[in-house]
Amino acid sequence: MAVTDPAQSKKPRYEQIADELRARIESGTYSDTRKLPSERELSDEFVTARNTVRDAIQVLRAEDLVESRGGSGVYLRSFRRIRRDAVERLAKKHWGVGRAIWDKDLGGRDRSEEVTVKEVTPPDEIAGTLGIMGKKAWMRSRVFQSEGRKIQQATSWYPADLVKGTAITQQDTGPGGSYARLDEIGHGPVRYREEIKIRLPLSAEAKTLGITMSTPVVFIMRTAFDSEDRPVEVNEMMLDSDSYTLIYTFPS
Repeated sequence: MAVTDPAQSKKPRYEQIADELRARIESGTYSDTRKLPSERELSDEFVTARNTVRDAIQVLRAEDLVESRGGSGVYLRSFRRIRRDAVERLAKKHWGVGRAIWDKDLGGRDRSEEVTVKEVTPPDEIAGTLGIMGKKAWMRSRVFQSEGRKIQQATSWYPADLVKGTAITQQDTGPGGSYARLDEIGHGPVRYREEIKIRLPLSAEAKTLGITMSTPVVFIMRTAFDSEDRPVEVNEMMLDSDSYTLIYTFPS
């Protein structure tokens, strides 16, 4: 069914197309394949520019009705957003008793990760934040997946002299993760600082997460401090914005 002639409507063309596609989704038109026609096919059908179709799809994405997959197309959304409570997930009551931070985020949903661990000379920005200019750091780089979807890439750095001989330098950090291991050597984190930026991904970043170049990514740089206010970890995270709802809770 074609949308109303734009001359008979005050709505912009892309909103008319979004209305039509939304109606089709709600009626089950795409339930079998769970995939929308390509931009070219929709452009031909609605006799409009592909940019107009793209704007219509962006409306549906903003409503969490569809999602774009890199190199594949636009699909009905099926992945339930992860509710990332930045404050609650870092509480010692979780990692201090052997739980993973991810347990708070995912609430029982499956998770897997690819881990790379090595001793490196950190970038100057990281070394400066950790106060280890000219010194080595242990780097832990991970790509996380849940329900078959890549959701986050994260790289953490720790002062090499601080974590030498701990499980932080191994693939598996053990129950409670890196923060529990830092706590065991008297440098457990007691406060954190997170800096957040949102932008479109570079080509390599989009490939890492399997997203399109038009899907924004959330960059979070977290610094963890011990009881003496020493920086003990810097963690740079890149999140697929379509996979998350970010929550910040504060004491009254």
